[in-house]
Amino acid sequence: MNGEAKKLTPNNWPAIAKLISTAENHPDVFAKIADEIHKKAEASKAPVLGITGTGGAGKSSMVDQLIRRFILDQPTKTIGVISVDPSKRKTGGALLGDRIRMNSIRGERVYMRSLATRQSNLALSKHVKEAVDVLKAAGFDLIILETSGIGQSDTEILDHSDVSLYIMTPEFGAATQLEKIDMLDFADVVAINKFDKRGALDAVRDVKKQYKRNHQLWDADDDTLPVVGTIASQFNDPGTNNLYVRLMETIKKKTGVDFHSTFHAHDEMSEKVWIIPPAKSSYLSEISENNRRYDARGEAGGHRGQAVWVVSGGADLRRPDLLE
Repeated sequence: MNGEAKKLTPNNWPAIAKLISTAENHPDVFAKIADEIHKKAEASKAPVLGITGTGGAGKSSMVDQLIRRFILDQPTKTIGVISVDPSKRKTGGALLGDRIRMNSIRGERVYMRSLATRQSNLALSKHVKEAVDVLKAAGFDLIILETSGIGQSDTEILDHSDVSLYIMTPEFGAATQLEKIDMLDFADVVAINKFDKRGALDAVRDVKKQYKRNHQLWDADDDTLPVVGTIASQFNDPGTNNLYVRLMETIKKKTGVDFHSTFHAHDEMSEKVWIIPPAKSSYLSEISENNRRYDARGEAGGHRGQAVWVVSGGADLRRPDLLE
């Protein structure tokens, strides 16, 4: 190490990257500067937003959308992102492909680092704490920690975050499956992503009922529950806007950090905006099929007309008056 711990700033990405890599690959070397890093991290008030959920629920797409809203809403704030991808048991490798889904991380105010779990049965790397401490010591205003896909009983994210977001899809099976999801007991906000899927409204209803049971909120109004339907793949999605506002409010409530957000969200539900509505998805093929049928009828009519002409012409040739 060449004094990277003393050079930490949100814009000094090489120093941040080197410190995190040292914690991952050379823990004995990192231990020599760990106290300095931890001391700076403890002085930081940056909240950690933990995002977890099942594999394929759209976590990376949602992180991208939340980052985009944050940098638009907070023109002077910085954000650090740590995304964890699973390592395969057979090969030991990890794709580290979360950044493929992210289009908002470009710019000087966003730093992203991918980590591998390096073990097949965990949703987080064992070096996550050191990575989060490095980002806090660097002075980022908000830190997002995204896990790899988790199972029903995994709540590891709670040990490293101040506010937790659980992302799921409407395709969780029977409502009784919700009883098995531990994160519904602990998540501060629940997002039901891919809300354009069939049965999404029923899924929201079932998740809200389960949330009420888990938190003993029998008399709570459904509209006040932190369960939001979203479509992260859709531009300016109303559900994702509402989710961002809820997260900012929850961060302020739980950590005391007020970003003074001016982001406005309408009380609308996510709804897929179609370029071609589903009822008209085969509209052009129907037109072309009708044209083909019309052409076929016209061609058949032409053949019949030609046959009639030939027959009538032959009859004329047998008339005596035409033979004279």
